Amino acid sequence: MKKKLIALLLVAVLALGVAACGGKTDTPASGSDVKPSAAPATETPADTGTDTKTYTVGVCQLVQHAALDAATQGFVDALTAALGDAVTIKVQNASGDSVNCGTIVNGFLSENVDLIMANATPALTAAVSATDSIPILGTSVTAYSVALDLDDFNGTVGGNVSGTSDLADLSKQAQMILDTRELAAVMGDPARIRDLVETRLIGGQPCLVIRTEGGVEVNGVSIHLDEPESKS
Repeated sequence: MKKKLIALLLVAVLALGVAACGGKTDTPASGSDVKPSAAPATETPADTGTDTKTYTVGVCQLVQHAALDAATQGFVDALTAALGDAVTIKVQNASGDSVNCGTIVNGFLSENVDLIMANATPALTAAVSATDSIPILGTSVTAYSVALDLDDFNGTVGGNVSGTSDLADLSKQAQMILDTRELAAVMGDPARIRDLVETRLIGGQPCLVIRTEGGVEVNGVSIHLDEPESKS
């Protein structure tokens, strides 16, 4: 039974990354049970068969924010689609106070929830500090290794913790910059270009040095140095 819940929740948490990119949604008041968004006419809840087991899921969201609101609502929608009326989702908003996250999580423990969704880093750290047995799903967390003080982090937290990260792929960003960079065109008198443009090591870094004379242009912009005004 527990394995079925975890499998469905892992499907639901995949919606977090997509939902976080959506528009702003209305955030329920702190402590309310969240209602799912209206589903498309073609969408039908998953068949739960004859399984009458019910589940309670606690959501601790750090603060009302467009991205966090969307992540919470996306999670609620996906989980409701998977479990229908068999799941009750309790959402608590910490109003930006990490201390409140601990209070909220402890409340979930006293209610014996089946899973905690921690929305933002302080919510995640509060949940991890409070329990090592209740499954925890994190979202809106940039670096799990930093949040949980993990050495040699390989992308998997392990134990009772899983989730999604909003850390951008820096290698892809660097490649994008390289792919879209513009080349600098240096124009000048061909007979003097070697005299006017040279490379030098400055501070240990190779630099292109252009003399401010001789009609040299870089990308069509004339390189010159304004003469200081003489004092009378």
